[in-house]
Amino acid sequence: MLSRIFAPATDERAQSTTWGTWPGDVSPSSAPIVNQSSAMQLLAVAGCVRLITDSISTLPVDAYGTDASGQRVEVPKPRWLKYPTTDLDFTSWCTQILTSLLLHGNAYCAITRSNTAIVEVVPVDPALIMVSRAQGRKVYLVNGKEFAGEILHISGMMLPGADAGVSPLEYARQSIGLGLQAQEFGSDQFQSSLNMPGVIESPGKMNPDQMSAMAQAWRKARTKRGRGLPGVLEGGATWKATGISNEQAQFLQTRQWTAAEIAAQVFMVDPSDLGIPVAGTSLTYANLEQRSIRRLQVTLLPWIIRLESAVSSLLPQPRYIKFNVDGLLRGDSSARWMVYEAASRINAAAVAYGQPPVLLTNEMRDFEDLNPVDAPAVPQPAPTVAPEPAPVVVPGPADQSN
Repeated sequence: MLSRIFAPATDERAQSTTWGTWPGDVSPSSAPIVNQSSAMQLLAVAGCVRLITDSISTLPVDAYGTDASGQRVEVPKPRWLKYPTTDLDFTSWCTQILTSLLLHGNAYCAITRSNTAIVEVVPVDPALIMVSRAQGRKVYLVNGKEFAGEILHISGMMLPGADAGVSPLEYARQSIGLGLQAQEFGSDQFQSSLNMPGVIESPGKMNPDQMSAMAQAWRKARTKRGRGLPGVLEGGATWKATGISNEQAQFLQTRQWTAAEIAAQVFMVDPSDLGIPVAGTSLTYANLEQRSIRRLQVTLLPWIIRLESAVSSLLPQPRYIKFNVDGLLRGDSSARWMVYEAASRINAAAVAYGQPPVLLTNEMRDFEDLNPVDAPAVPQPAPTVAPEPAPVVVPGPADQSN
């Protein structure tokens, strides 16, 4: 009794599942594989990686040390810092390092030396390296074998007690996978004329061969060049539309939300920087400056500091390098000249107190690619002379009579 109630209903009519597969059909795809290659096919990931790598790798880099008095001075950069490898300049090298950090959470470089001087700092594919411990010592395995040379390891976000950084592709696997699936869904929709437009209803019973023949004839007429032709049915068969639009399937909203989620929560990039619209936000010239500050502090600075620390560890101490973030103003002439104007006012106030200027004229001209000029000596304030004290008048006897 109960088995008959809860048993699946049977239908004497043949169903579409009895037709088998048609030529060109494929089985439903499983969850996409999320790795470096597949993730970069998602424009949100590729756009974030390119924005961060291009913004940092093209910044000027300066090296600093200290003189005999302990004051900070700029020092010449070693050749390996200008050309880390024989094939890569610093911009290309920095791009590879940042790409490894953003996609794998780790960047590795094999260091070659001549005596004590560094010759090359060669980037290594993070997929080939595994970090482990042997008797408390950190060991780098390359293709399963311990690497005997010197490795420079730069890591991103790390879990407590871990020896390597966490790959963003790992902790964002679901979001990136959803974006890849939405992208694949859109491609399949266009290849299959967006969706199944409807079904053919027959007033009488049809055997599977008749159903398959009618469906294949309809499909043949509607594919390729026959998509615009009207349908002709016989034997009382009728057409019933069942397709849904992309808006009804929330396809566009899903892609837009996933892209914004990946940009803002995985790479800390403002989605609007990639042209991804976000509901409830507006872009005005009034908040452009704040957006630029936010991009530097939240998106770029964490990676800049990691790179500065790693590269500085290869220099003779206490030397170090710094990225000149003022290079981000290179394309904004009005902002640069506002900085120069403010520096001039600060210079005038510094001179009044006998202090050196904060930004020399030739430094401003160098930033604008102008030739230096013979700047006059910094004027020193005139020494202040204390006024002579007034003479002390001692009252005489005539004055004391009053």
